[in-house]
Amino acid sequence: MRRLLLALPLLGLALGALPPLLGPSLPPGTELRLLSPDLRTLHGAWRVEGKRLLPLSQPLAPRAGQEVQLLLALPGERPRPLPAVADRGDVLLLHQGERISLLRLLREVYGLTPPERLWP
Repeated sequence: MRRLLLALPLLGLALGALPPLLGPSLPPGTELRLLSPDLRTLHGAWRVEGKRLLPLSQPLAPRAGQEVQLLLALPGERPRPLPAVADRGDVLLLHQGERISLLRLLREVYGLTPPERLWP
C-alpha cells in the first residue's frame, strides 16, 4: 500500500506530460500547414529546419475559435490532417476531448523553437 502511495505523484507527473500527438519525432523538412475546414484557405505554412519552425508563407489569421485543419507532412509520408481550433496566434489540437496547444507541444515534446505566435 505504501508503494502505491509513493507512486501516485509520479503517475500524476506522467499524466500531466504532453503526448507526442504528431508522431515520435519531427525531422527536418517536416511541414505544417494550417487550413480552413474545407481546405480552401491556407492560413499559414511552416517547415521544421533543425530545431526551428520557419514560416513558408505570410500567415492569414483565422478567427479565434474557428475550426481549422492542421496538415502534418513528414518527409516521405502522406500528409495527415489533424482537427484543431485557432486561438490567438496558436492552434489547439483536439485530442480525446482535450485541447492541446501546438506551440507548447512543439517546445516541450519535440524540443523545437517555434515563433512566439504563429500569426499576429
